Amino acid sequence: MASFRKHPNGTWEYRIRYKDIRTGKYKEKSKRGFKTKKEAQLAAARAETELSYFGFIEDGEEKVGKYFEEWLETYKKPHVKPITYSVQERNVRLNILPRWGKYQLKDITRNEYKKWINELREHYSEGTVRRIHSIMSSALNDAVHEFRILRENPAQRIEIPKDEKSKKIKFFTREELDKFLRQAKKPEKHAKYQHSIQYYALFTLLARTGLRIGEALALTWDDYDEVNKTLSVGKTLVYPLNSTPYLSTPKSKMSHRVIKLDDHTVKVLKQHRINQKEVYLRYPNYKPTKDNIIFHQHDGRWLRTNVVRDHFKNVCRRAGVPVLSPHALRHTHAVHLLEAGANIKYVSERLGHASVKTTADTYLHVTKKIEDDALQLYQQYTKNL
Repeated sequence: MASFRKHPNGTWEYRIRYKDIRTGKYKEKSKRGFKTKKEAQLAAARAETELSYFGFIEDGEEKVGKYFEEWLETYKKPHVKPITYSVQERNVRLNILPRWGKYQLKDITRNEYKKWINELREHYSEGTVRRIHSIMSSALNDAVHEFRILRENPAQRIEIPKDEKSKKIKFFTREELDKFLRQAKKPEKHAKYQHSIQYYALFTLLARTGLRIGEALALTWDDYDEVNKTLSVGKTLVYPLNSTPYLSTPKSKMSHRVIKLDDHTVKVLKQHRINQKEVYLRYPNYKPTKDNIIFHQHDGRWLRTNVVRDHFKNVCRRAGVPVLSPHALRHTHAVHLLEAGANIKYVSERLGHASVKTTADTYLHVTKKIEDDALQLYQQYTKNL
C-alpha cells in the first residue's frame, strides 16, 4: 500500500513498503519530485504493478561495486575452482570496478558499455576482453534473473572486436625439436645438480605426449604404468601468484585420459627413474618426495612452473632454436602427429581437448595442408576416370 506526502517546496512523494523476495525482509521504495498528488499516485500504481507482476521493483539503484562484492561471494566463490575465482576476482577488481564501481546498475547503458569494450580492445587481446566481458555479462544476467533488480542486461549480444590477424601457434619443426632435446640432455654449466636429467625427461615427455605443463608436473610414479606403457592423467598442478600450489581437476572432462607412450618415451622415463635415485645419493640435500612425484624440486616440493619456463628458455638459447615457452611442446606434438597422418579425432583425445573442433580450429594451417594433400591424392587416383 502506497502512502503520499507533500513537501514544503510543493512537490509530492510516494512511499511503498514491500517484502524483498531475495531476503524475505521488508523494504521501502520512495520517489519524490511530483508536481501533483495525482502524478505521485499514478507513478506509485505503476511501481506496485511491477512489484506484483515481476516480484520486484525495477530500480537498479544498487551500486555496481556493492553488487559485485555480493555476486562474487554468493554466485562464484562456492561454485568455481579457486584458480578460476582468483582470475575472476582479479578482473573485477582491476578492470570492471575502476570503470563501473561507482555507477548504479541502472546507469549502465548499452552504448557506453560498447564504447568501453572497444577501449579495452586497444589495450588487451581479444581473448582477455572476452573474459572481462563474460564476467560482466554474467553478473548483469544474474542481476536480472537471480537477484531480480534489473529488467534486462545491457551487455547482451555485444560483439567483441576481433584480432585483425589470427594468432599463429608456435611450435618446433622436427629439426628444431631434435636440436632442443639434444641440448636439454647436456649438463648446464655451473648447474647445481649437473648429474640430474630431470629436465631432459620432462621436456621429452611434453614433446612426445602433448601434456599440459600443469598435468606433467602433477604426475606421480603411481600414474605411470611401465608394463602397459601408459600414463593416467587426472589432475593438474596449479601455482597461483604468491600463493601455495595445489592439485586441481583437469581443464575439462576430456582432459581425464590415459595416454599411450612410445618406446623412446618409456626408455627416457626409465632412465629418469634410475637417475633420480642416483641424484638422491650423490647430493645430500636433494631429498626424495613422500608423494612419489616424478618431477620435483631438490627439497621434494612440486616443481615450479616459472622455474621450468626459465630453464626451457635457457635450453632454447643454447640450442640456437626459437625461444618459445614449454606450452610450445604441446603444439609441437600435435602438429607432428597431424603431419605424420594421425587421425584428428585421435589427436584431439590425446591432447584432452573438449572437442575435435577445438583441435581443428587450433591447428587450422596443418589441417588445411592435410586436406590439400588428401585432395591431391584423390585427384591422382581419379585422373584416368
